[in-house]
Amino acid sequence: MKAAHGSKSSRRVGRSRRRGVSSSRSARFMRAVCPWLRRRSIAPLYSAAEEAMKKSHVPVLVVGAGAAGTMLTLELARRGIKVRTVDRLPKPGDTSKAITVHARTLEMFERIDRRLVERFLERGIHNRGYVLHLLDGAGKRSEVRPGIDFTTVDSRYNFILVHRQNETEQYLREYTSAHYGIAPDWSTTCVDVKQDETGVSAILESGGVQEEVHCHYLVGCDGPNSHVRRAVGFEQQESDYKGTQLQNLDAFLDGFPDSDDYIHYCAGTDHFIMIVKLPGGFYRLLLSDRGEAAGPNVTPERGFMRLVDKHFDGVTLGDVVWHSKWQSSVRLAHTYRKGRVFLAGDSAHVHSTTGGQGMNCCMQDAYNLGWKLAFVVKKYAHASLLDTYETERRPIAEQVISAASSLHEIFMGHGKDIAERAQKIRDSEFLAAVVGRCSGVSYTYRGLAEPPPEGGPAAGDRAPDVDLGRGRTLFDLTRHASCTLLALPAREEQGAALQANLKGLVHRFAPVLEMRTVPPSAALAERYGASDDDRLLLLRPDGYVALRCTAGETPKLEARLHEWFAL
Repeated sequence: MKAAHGSKSSRRVGRSRRRGVSSSRSARFMRAVCPWLRRRSIAPLYSAAEEAMKKSHVPVLVVGAGAAGTMLTLELARRGIKVRTVDRLPKPGDTSKAITVHARTLEMFERIDRRLVERFLERGIHNRGYVLHLLDGAGKRSEVRPGIDFTTVDSRYNFILVHRQNETEQYLREYTSAHYGIAPDWSTTCVDVKQDETGVSAILESGGVQEEVHCHYLVGCDGPNSHVRRAVGFEQQESDYKGTQLQNLDAFLDGFPDSDDYIHYCAGTDHFIMIVKLPGGFYRLLLSDRGEAAGPNVTPERGFMRLVDKHFDGVTLGDVVWHSKWQSSVRLAHTYRKGRVFLAGDSAHVHSTTGGQGMNCCMQDAYNLGWKLAFVVKKYAHASLLDTYETERRPIAEQVISAASSLHEIFMGHGKDIAERAQKIRDSEFLAAVVGRCSGVSYTYRGLAEPPPEGGPAAGDRAPDVDLGRGRTLFDLTRHASCTLLALPAREEQGAALQANLKGLVHRFAPVLEMRTVPPSAALAERYGASDDDRLLLLRPDGYVALRCTAGETPKLEARLHEWFAL
């Protein structure tokens, strides 16, 4: 740290430390001497604050208070972990890059708190999917309606929720603050990160004052230009979508002739424009072309309306709320972890906006990492559990990038005939895969495991919700911060005995495990298969299946619990 008069004073500070002058004695000395110096117009050589950098400790430091950082903070707080979240920005953003919340993310919110998801549902616009408006080389219009149909999603949230990113982050921050008393430290920059086998040391700077924070773990959620990624030396593969420039325009439109419960993808050989209504009454327009709309003599209003007019008649542009432009790229970190430092969200992966998966993938990273990190910090779980974060989430990022790039090539592969590019849109298998991936419900951590013969999800698959009757759902039974052991008796009268047989095991793993008994029903059999044997289903805190077995295979259950947990 620099002293008041540069390197010479810095050397004096060093000599003072070598002579054994403690920071407390030095502080008392300065409090006594500084008034005397000021009365004589003599500037002190250094201050106590400058001599001794403030130091603090926190189990987990989260750098970045965007979608991933905010979600991770909530997940750690739910499990009683003291976490500090910092962000270099002076305040939360009031504009929105992302605008879509997909089914798997809404399921995540519901599993946390039904009131949380209800707040999102009340504010957002429930969108049925995508209508595709095509323009051939002769200027002839055609459409595919619906082009990509999200009413087919295998979830009660069979729609796209149009919800602005800044409000999504705001709702999560407000929930975390109200329930756990934790809020981000704004205007706080992480300027350096170092680690050893005992922990991580981060230098934070706010208002020109530096602070050294020691933590057990640090997670970089600080976006595509992540300082944490660079400071720790994470490598990444990079490419861009050559020949495309993108712009956003949030504005009011008069006379838009089509339905507001669809996202409208409009494409020609050399251009693409998306139109969707946002909460607040204005529209998001996203434009991609070969650079014409970004010309030096073209205003944003003119550039956008030139393309809108190609696809729709009678539309006029009202007040503009926000405009931005950028170059789309693809980035993927080679690893998500180096020692005690992790990457999550955009600091780990970036891809095309097509399909609206980015913010959702960021929050799902945090949802995967949060419970694992919390249980390791509390010494409930083996440190090796943290290795599964990268092995599970990086392949998902690869799939997200692949899906987004496929859609990008269809709609923004400028210069290629649009009719040829659009052929895939009429392929039902391709569309089903797109809907499953974009909604998030088809992503799995299964690997090569085969589905069970009686049907239902395998270990690693998402655990779908079930209506259990009397106003209860399976998600209601799993709305807590631990793993859930579902006891599934073949006959309802066997439920009490099955639960009693498992009581000792559940007690042994009590800090990380809760048990629920679910009687047989047609709805349960439809989702999870049927069997003549009593069954056990172990669900992870993030809503994925950890293990399926019969009640007679309890050693398998114990082995899986011991594999993860140090109890």
